[in-house]
Amino acid sequence: MKKIIDFFKNLSVRFKFALVYFFILLIQIVIFGLYMYEQTSNSTVKQGQLVMEQNLLQTKESILQKRNSIESAADILVLDKRIQDFLDYKYENSVYQIQDYQFNISPIVENILKQNRYINSIKIYMSENIVTEMSDSYYSVNKDTDSSKFLALNQKKPLDNGWTSTHEAKTRALKDSTGTGEQVLTYSKKIISSNTFRETGTLEIEVKENVLFDMLRDPIVTKLGKIFVADDDSVIVSNNITNLFKKDVIKSNFFDFTPNKRISKVGEVFNKKYIFISIPISEINCNILGIFPADNFNNEIKRSFRNIELVLLFSSIFLGIIIFFTTTALLSRIKDMVKAMKQVRDGNLNVSVNVDSTDEFGELGTTFNHMTSRIHELVETVYKIELMEKEAELKALEAQINPHFLYNTLATITWAARKVKSTQIETISNSLAKFYRLVLSKGNREITVAEEVEMVKAYLHIQKIRFEDKFDVIYKIDEASYSKKIIKNILQPIVENALSHGIEPKSSHGTIVIKISSFESFLSIKIIDDGVGMDKGKLIKVLNGDVESSKGSGYAMKNIIQRLEAYSGRKEVISIYSREGIGTEVLILI
Repeated sequence: MKKIIDFFKNLSVRFKFALVYFFILLIQIVIFGLYMYEQTSNSTVKQGQLVMEQNLLQTKESILQKRNSIESAADILVLDKRIQDFLDYKYENSVYQIQDYQFNISPIVENILKQNRYINSIKIYMSENIVTEMSDSYYSVNKDTDSSKFLALNQKKPLDNGWTSTHEAKTRALKDSTGTGEQVLTYSKKIISSNTFRETGTLEIEVKENVLFDMLRDPIVTKLGKIFVADDDSVIVSNNITNLFKKDVIKSNFFDFTPNKRISKVGEVFNKKYIFISIPISEINCNILGIFPADNFNNEIKRSFRNIELVLLFSSIFLGIIIFFTTTALLSRIKDMVKAMKQVRDGNLNVSVNVDSTDEFGELGTTFNHMTSRIHELVETVYKIELMEKEAELKALEAQINPHFLYNTLATITWAARKVKSTQIETISNSLAKFYRLVLSKGNREITVAEEVEMVKAYLHIQKIRFEDKFDVIYKIDEASYSKKIIKNILQPIVENALSHGIEPKSSHGTIVIKISSFESFLSIKIIDDGVGMDKGKLIKVLNGDVESSKGSGYAMKNIIQRLEAYSGRKEVISIYSREGIGTEVLILI
C-alpha cells in the first residue's frame, strides 16, 4: 500500500488530476449502475410476475373450458332420455339389453368420445353390478360378474359427484388386458331417473391428464420456469415435469404453498431469487403452481447494462484524456512559475511571470511577481543597511583606536580636577568615561535596556552641567524591561534631539520624560519633552533625515528609523507626535 501511495505522490499533477477524475467517475458509474440495475431488475421481475400470473390465469381458463366441456358432456349423457330409459327399463334377458345398448346408447357415447379428444373413457356404473364402457370402438353391456377384473373395477365405483385427482387409468373390464398406465383425472356424476327420481347409476368420465394440462407443456412457458398442478392435498398431479410428479409440494420445501389460496410473490430458494405464483382451480380441486427464476427475466437487462457499462467506460477514458490535456494546458502556467522560482532559487531576483488572466492562476502569478519584487527591495535594503553598519563599525573602530589612551586621558583630567578641587570637571570626566564605555560596549550590537538607560543618564548628567540645570529628567521604567535586549545607542540620539530642538530653544525650564514598559513580546519606549515642539513641515523633515543635531552626535532621525526597521524586520516601528508650543513625543515599539 505504501508503494502505491509513494507512486501516486511522485506522479505529475496532470496525471493525478486525470487518475482522480477517472476513478471518481468510475465509482459513480459503478454505484449508479448497481442502483439502476437493482431498480430495473426489481421492476422487470414485477412485470414478469404480472405476466406470468396472467399466463397462469389463461392456463386456468383453458383448463376450465375443458372441464366445462367434460361436465357438459356428462350432463348430456345423464339427462339423455334414451340413457334414462335404458337404465329404467327391465329387460327380460341380456340379449335385448345388449342390442338396445348397441343400437341406441353406444352411438351417443361414441359421439361424445369423438367430440372430446381428451376423454380417455366413459363408464356407467349400473345397478345389479353392471358396468358399461365405450373405448376404442369396443362396447358391451355384460360381463361375467365372477371375473376378478370386473369385481376390482366395480369396487372402484365412485361414491360422490365431482372430480378426482390424477391416477392411473382403471383396468378395463371388457378387455383381457391390464391398465395402460396412462394418467387421468376422473369426473363422476350420479344418474337420477327422471321417472322414478331414484339413483339408477353413476357416470364416470376419465380425462387424459396430458391433454387436460397440455398448456403446461408449452415450450415458451416452460423456458421461463416450471409450471405444474397440485391438488388440495399439495400433491403434484400434472405429469409434465416427471421428477416432480406425485411429489408433495410442502414437503419438498421449494414452495410455501397453501391450497385454495392465490399467491404471487418473490422469494429466495438456495440463495436464488424466484417468482412464486399459485392460482387455485377450485372447480377441479386443484391449484396451478408456477416457479420462475428471476434471472430468466433479467438476462436481457444484464446484457443491456453490460453494453451501457462498456459505453460509459470508454466515455470515461475519452473524458479522462480530455481532462489530461486540459490540465496540461492549465498547468503550463504553473510550469512557467516553477521555472521562475528556480531562477529565484539560483539568485536571480529580477524575474517575473507573464500574467494574462484574473483567475486563480493569474492571482498566483501576480502574487509571485509582487513577492519577488518585495524580496528584491528587501535585499537592496539589507545591502544598504550592511553598508551603513560597516560605516558605523568603521567609525567605531576609529573611535576605539586607542580607548585606553582616552580613558587614561580622562583619568588624568579627573586627577587634575581633584587637585584644583573642581567637582564639575571631575563629574564631567567621569560621566564621559562611563558614556564612552557603554557606547563601545566591547563591540556588541545589542545591549540591555538597563545599560542603554545608564548611557542616557551619563549623557544627560553632562548636559545638565552644560545647561545649568535648565531641565529635569523623569524616568518611568518597569522592572521587567531592564533585562530586555535592544539595539544600542537608540535613546541618546533621540534625547539629544529633544534637548537641541525642544528644550534649548525654550526660554523657560523644561522636562524630559523617559518611559519604558513591556507587554506580551513587545517593548514600548517613549521620550517626551515639553519643549517648543514643531510644525508639520519640520516634523516631515525630521522623519526624512533633513534635520540633524548640530551640537551632538550628528545622528539624524532617519538613521535611527532605518536601524530600528532593520533590527525588528518590520515597518512603522517609530512614530512622532508634536505640536508647536506644547512639546514632542517619540514612541518606539519593538
